[in-house]
Amino acid sequence: MERRVNAGRFEENEGRSLSQSPWPYTHGRFQNGMVGLANGGLTCCVNAVLQSFYLAPEFTSILQRWDQRREVVDWGNIPYGMCRLFDVMQASMSGVVSAEMFLQCLTLNHVKANKQHDAEELFLNIFNLLLDQLQNSDMAEEMKSLYEIKLEEFVNCQCGKVSVKDSSMWSLPLPLSGMGVHRSLKLEDSLKMFFRPQDLTMKNKCFCPDCGVKCPALQGVKLISVPKILNLQLNRFRAPSRRGDYVKKIYSSVTFSEMLNLNNLPISEKAQKCGIGQESWLYQLYAVLTHSGSSVFGHYTVYVKSFKDSQWYHLDDAQVRRVQWEDVTETFGSCDYLWGKTAYMLLYKRVEREEPPPADGH
Repeated sequence: MERRVNAGRFEENEGRSLSQSPWPYTHGRFQNGMVGLANGGLTCCVNAVLQSFYLAPEFTSILQRWDQRREVVDWGNIPYGMCRLFDVMQASMSGVVSAEMFLQCLTLNHVKANKQHDAEELFLNIFNLLLDQLQNSDMAEEMKSLYEIKLEEFVNCQCGKVSVKDSSMWSLPLPLSGMGVHRSLKLEDSLKMFFRPQDLTMKNKCFCPDCGVKCPALQGVKLISVPKILNLQLNRFRAPSRRGDYVKKIYSSVTFSEMLNLNNLPISEKAQKCGIGQESWLYQLYAVLTHSGSSVFGHYTVYVKSFKDSQWYHLDDAQVRRVQWEDVTETFGSCDYLWGKTAYMLLYKRVEREEPPPADGH
C-alpha cells in the first residue's frame, strides 16, 4: 500500500539565496528530500527526469560546486536553471514546487516543455545540454564519468580480420523485441541480447579491407568500463516494420531486481590489461522511470529509493508516496494490463567496494 508523505501548494517567495543551499539535502526542512513537482501541462516526463537527477547525490554533489553567483544571469543556462530549481525544492516547506523556471530554460534551448516527450530522449537531451553549458571542463569530465559506458565495437570478418574501435554511450538501449507476446523476460537476458554478436550476411555484409569486397562477418560490442550510475533503457516502443504502420508499445513483462551483477557480460582486453576487474561491477537500483498508456499517449512517473532512509517512494508529479518494493515490481509489465505502469528506464548505482582493513602492525 502507498502512504502519502506530504503535498501542498508552492509559494512563489519560497526559497533561499542560491549561495546558502545545503547539498546534497542533508539539512532540508522536507522529510527525506522528497519534493513533488507540479504538472504544468504535459510536463510529467520532465518532472520524472528531473527527479532522477535531483535524488542522485553523486550528481548533485558535482553540480553544487558550479559557480552560480554571477553578475549576469543566463536564464537559458541549463546548469543555472537546474541549480535554481533544486534550491527551491530543497527549501520547500509545502512539499510541492513548480518547475516553471526550468521549463522556461528548456524552451530557451529549443526544447518544447509542454509536449509529449520520450523519457530517454529527454534525459539525454538535458544531460548533453548540461555538459555543453557547464563551462568548466573538469566538472564536465566528472559529470561524464558518472554515466559514460565505454565500449569496444568489433567486426570479425570470415577471413579472420578483426576491426575494432572505441565508443561510448550514456545509456544502454536493451532489446525486448522477439521475446514473444506473453513471454516474461529477465533484465539479465535482455543485457545478454544486447551484447550477443550479430551475423552480418546478405545485404548487411561488411567491407573487409583485406578481402577487398563485402564479406559475411560477426559484429558485436564488449565492455571497457562501466560508470557509477548505469542507465538502462527498456526498448518498449517498437518502430513500424512496414510503410503505413505505426509505433507500437511492448507491454510484456521484464523482471528486474534491486541488485544487478555485470560480471557475466563480455569484457574487452583493454579493460583486462588495465586491471579493471568485473568483480566490482555490482549495482543497486535507485530509480525506475515508468510509462503508462500507449505509444501515442501516456503518463510518466518515477520510483526512487531514498539515499536518506533507504525507503522506496513513488513520485507522480505533485504526489509523493512511500511504497514498498512489491509496489515497484508491479512495473514489470503485463500483456493482461495494457494501461498499467511499465518500467521504461532503470537507473542503478555501482556498489563501491570497501577497502580491506590493514593487517595488524601496519
